[in-house]
Amino acid sequence: MSRYRFELATAADDEDLRRVIAGTAMPGRIQVAFRREPSFFGAAVVEGHETLVVAARDLASGRIIGFGCRSLRDVFVGGQPRKVGYLSGLRLLEEHRRLGLVARGYGFFRRLHAAGTTRLYLTTIAEDNRAARRVLLGGRAGLPVYHDLGRYLTAVLEVRRAHGERMPLAQRDDVRAAANDKLGELLAFWQRHGPRRQFFPNYRADDFCDGGLLRGLAVEHVLVARSGGEIVGTLGVWDQRPFRQVVVAGYDRVYRCLRPWYNAWATLVGRPRLPPQGSTVDCASAALAVVADDRADVFTSLVDRAADLAAERGVARLMIGMHESDPLLPVVRRYRPRWYATRLYAACWDDGEADVAALDGRAPYMELGSL
Repeated sequence: MSRYRFELATAADDEDLRRVIAGTAMPGRIQVAFRREPSFFGAAVVEGHETLVVAARDLASGRIIGFGCRSLRDVFVGGQPRKVGYLSGLRLLEEHRRLGLVARGYGFFRRLHAAGTTRLYLTTIAEDNRAARRVLLGGRAGLPVYHDLGRYLTAVLEVRRAHGERMPLAQRDDVRAAANDKLGELLAFWQRHGPRRQFFPNYRADDFCDGGLLRGLAVEHVLVARSGGEIVGTLGVWDQRPFRQVVVAGYDRVYRCLRPWYNAWATLVGRPRLPPQGSTVDCASAALAVVADDRADVFTSLVDRAADLAAERGVARLMIGMHESDPLLPVVRRYRPRWYATRLYAACWDDGEADVAALDGRAPYMELGSL
């Protein structure tokens, strides 16, 4: 009899899941741990309309020692609404690795896939997470095939100095916080312009509720740019710290030595500082980055005002996530941010290969706060 059992985690396992995620920092020059306090499942609502957690339980201790998540999202693919999956949160405590548990876990995912809810999945893997890429991209039997869709870049802006080329004051005055009674107008704008990006979420009004995809993002925290009274762009400031935290777990030897010198230099030139080990990163995520006709001037005004709004709310850093092919990415580069690179993949078993082949050339969109 095997020492490990795979099963779907329930609310009774919440503490165990939070213990595993806190104990499995992402490797790299800067090791980052993702916390989900005070509730793992309470934080998981932003990942999809339905999230299942496949957990590996050590029968010797009765504790969960690893898990992975499968979420379902309503997005636009090729401009048409459809349901796709998102594979995320793959975690396994160090002492239980190299025992073939990842392949067994994906066998459980494969059985869930047999229900036929979706044929296509998305996932992201950090570029410097060589171990995960070696395990998942190695063509192991039973695992889905991972098709590389390019780099997904996260820009970290120091909000106190994050201002690009300022627009004329009269034009910037057209960027204001959304009003609660304008949600219908916003949804219509996103439905009209969002599908120009591959995988843009098909948002609904209830996604702004406490259990929705945009939990914690109030409508009034969405900035709206108007021209002639019409919406021409949006950008939200999404502070998830009450339920999702990013913690600096450690630095490699080189970064530990250089950090004091780097921070002194960063203070002088206005670049983001490297926070101390064990600290929670004081940050918010940009959301709903949609601009009609991809106007750089509109997006610059939105980012400038988002930096101001983040600072007003006591947030030191604003993170903006975009695919490397996004036409708005050059605007973000002007702010001289710190970059964090992952790769975006479309994953599928045999029945999804045609779906991957049919993807057109639209720039992919992934909501950073939902990753």
